[in-house]
Amino acid sequence: MKKLTINPIMAKYLLFTGLFSLAMSFSFATYAPFLISRGMDLFKINLINSCFMIVNVIAEMPTGSYADRFGRHKSLIASCLILAVSSMVYYFSGSLIMFLIAESIGAIGQTFASGAADAWMIDSLKARNQYDFKKVVLRKKQSAKTIGIIIGAISGSILGDIDLRFAWLGVTVVMIITALFVLFFIKENYAQTMSQNRQNSGLFQQIHSAWHIGIKNNELLYIMSFGAMLTLAIQALNMQWPILFKNNYHFSSSQLGLFFAAGSIILAIGSWSTKFFHKIIKNEVLAIIIPQLITALAIIICSRLTNSYLVISTFLLHEFSRGMFNPLQESYTNDRFPSEVRATLSSLDSMFNKAGAFIGLIASGLVANSFSIRFTWLCSGLFLAIATIFFIIKHQNKKTN
Repeated sequence: MKKLTINPIMAKYLLFTGLFSLAMSFSFATYAPFLISRGMDLFKINLINSCFMIVNVIAEMPTGSYADRFGRHKSLIASCLILAVSSMVYYFSGSLIMFLIAESIGAIGQTFASGAADAWMIDSLKARNQYDFKKVVLRKKQSAKTIGIIIGAISGSILGDIDLRFAWLGVTVVMIITALFVLFFIKENYAQTMSQNRQNSGLFQQIHSAWHIGIKNNELLYIMSFGAMLTLAIQALNMQWPILFKNNYHFSSSQLGLFFAAGSIILAIGSWSTKFFHKIIKNEVLAIIIPQLITALAIIICSRLTNSYLVISTFLLHEFSRGMFNPLQESYTNDRFPSEVRATLSSLDSMFNKAGAFIGLIASGLVANSFSIRFTWLCSGLFLAIATIFFIIKHQNKKTN
């Protein structure tokens, strides 16, 4: 562990994760209020985000394959610069069409990073015979994200109190700084055979190979499908909590940022707790799925409460159990990803999540516009509870067979 704390691969990976999260989070707490201030309603906000998900699904595997073939280093730089352009389009935009364009650019930018950073870190550790450190690094990843998100969300919300557009300037500046960090510090001088593998297979061959591996592998398909269901269920909360808290509990922009930071800390605590939870639930698959029953229950309770303190408490409880999902799932899937198509397969996993998010955004936007935010959350919680129980039963039947 002493060696791990000064491991250069881990340090660079966590610094990149923190910087990237910092840049992205400038607009997190003020995103929905910004769009509402530009005349968007709940359905239009979800339509804009749905555009992001559609473009993301289309671009995921080609950009993941680009990272595997031409270098994760180049892919990460491209991601940061494209996201900087997207945020500037947002800054100058005021119409639905321009927001859709900005979101499409941002979606392409994010796909260039979605699997590249993890693939670089894991294969770098593997090349140095330090693959066993992977689980610890993935747990620390959430802490690095949390630090970045806290700084970014609070800074963006303070800027938002001055002008909601200013948060987008923060995204642009820090994304450019992150691109420079990648340019000078994240190198790919490991495993010469990797570059040979990239040269020997074409882009479409890599995509076909990764697709075949992901779809034909029942274990991977099972976990990726559950991830999509979870992502679908939580879209209502992701998009609507700032509006609910601003309208019902009179949160200012800076208070939204502080609450977002608190949620990020709880996510990190949930991620850290997987170290102990995995020892209690010996089965790796059930350890990934069972905590989401808590997420579903917390969402259902939160939707029925009106007292602000109780709503905040149950909302944070759902953040805790959600935080347990990613490190367990990423560890499980990366153990089964071949190195030569690791970024492409990570993109396939992300594509599943974005497809679930697209359905969740459209459905939650329609329900919220027709009924209410609280009713939408109730539907989301019930859906997740049913989906989680279904996946647990399916897993148990698979074991008995």
